[in-house]
Amino acid sequence: MDNRISFGTDGWRARLDEGFTAENVRRVAFAIAEHICESGSPGRGVFIGYDGRAQSKKFAEECAIVLASKGIASFLPPRPVPTPVAAFSAVRHSLSGSIMITASHNPPEYNGIKFIPDYGGPAMPDVTSSIERHIPPEPPIFQKDADRNMISELDPYEDYLRHLFGLIKGDLSGMRVVLDPMHGSTSGFASRVFSQMGASVEALRDTIDPSFGGSIPDPTPENLSGLRSRVVASGHDLGIAFDGDGDRLTAVTRDGTFLAVNQLLPLVYLHLMERRSMIGDAARTVATSHLVDRVAEDHGQKVVEVPVGFKYIGVLLRERAVVIGGEESGGMSFSCHIPEKDGIASAALLMEAVRSSGQGLSNLYQDLVTRYGRLHSSRLDLRTSFKGDIMRLIGEAASKVEILGRRVVGVNRKDGIKIALEGGCWILFRKSGTENVVRVYAESDDWALTETLLNFGKSLVLSFI
Repeated sequence: MDNRISFGTDGWRARLDEGFTAENVRRVAFAIAEHICESGSPGRGVFIGYDGRAQSKKFAEECAIVLASKGIASFLPPRPVPTPVAAFSAVRHSLSGSIMITASHNPPEYNGIKFIPDYGGPAMPDVTSSIERHIPPEPPIFQKDADRNMISELDPYEDYLRHLFGLIKGDLSGMRVVLDPMHGSTSGFASRVFSQMGASVEALRDTIDPSFGGSIPDPTPENLSGLRSRVVASGHDLGIAFDGDGDRLTAVTRDGTFLAVNQLLPLVYLHLMERRSMIGDAARTVATSHLVDRVAEDHGQKVVEVPVGFKYIGVLLRERAVVIGGEESGGMSFSCHIPEKDGIASAALLMEAVRSSGQGLSNLYQDLVTRYGRLHSSRLDLRTSFKGDIMRLIGEAASKVEILGRRVVGVNRKDGIKIALEGGCWILFRKSGTENVVRVYAESDDWALTETLLNFGKSLVLSFI
């Protein structure tokens, strides 16, 4: 058995055939229990959610047994739930936190476990370090029939639905939407939510399937051809796809245009300020589009830029320092909601924006572009075997007075190396914390320039390999 378990920001993930075993899950659950006991709140209990992957429910039950042995009550849902619903449950029931068994958008051969503290958002480094420190070298042994009275069922659906009704103004009557849960944990859940909120819903891939229908539950355009075709053919107002655990989303307009969070974040932010009078700052990661900055500036607000990782946005949401925050990988949330990215809540507010505007999503987005321009963002992941400090070398090579004939107007080292060039374009180099990959991001107001920036970044990285 591989005893090395790294409990990072998004918990621990591994292949089911290479370490994600019941024994190792018990080790992590024991560490979470130790952390909860050490923090002084074991009496409040823990919600244990799970997605629809192979054995996820079994792993959740293993966690409950371990927590019961430490005198911590557990509450398990009767069916798979999205990660944000697990996070919401911790807040709604004033629990010590939630455990979520999921590997999010990873392939079906993976699974994972994460801990969500009592505030319902991503665990900060002090929490994950504490958990990692408590992971025992060998799995603890417990009697499986002990302390069953410490384990009970809790269905979070109705509480979450009521919360969403309070999040939006009115209901979603008149909205016609196609949903694509991609056979993930929002299957049967999101369609029920939006139907009860008044929308007319058609759902694709709306059943739990541990193999995700042979696909990967990552809502990227190449994985959503069926959703796009159906929206265009049916004339529905929009389409929404969720990732495997429901914390991220992608939208499709009636004319078949894909909108990621790079476009949805400024669109919903504009709606909240102009139609909901929720005036305030926004937050985004260093890798997220600057289009939201233009919306903020136009309304006398600012954007707080944070390192990659929703945990940093979550802090600002918890402190009510911003009204909205998002990251380019697909997650958003709001100060009136939990400080965790939530695809379902984001979709609800997006549909509210479309309905209240009196026009379709295509026209709503076109209005945004007309007012603030169009920015083109892209990313490359480059695998490298370089063993030295490649980011230092990239920084030395990239920190020039001029790049591609454009003057360098700023260098940001908040997370990686982000170089701002005249004309509002930028390029970002980041090294993955979990694999030997350098990620290159670029954005400009012209697709050709964005591609040129990416090619420049690629050539620079490859020159050190």
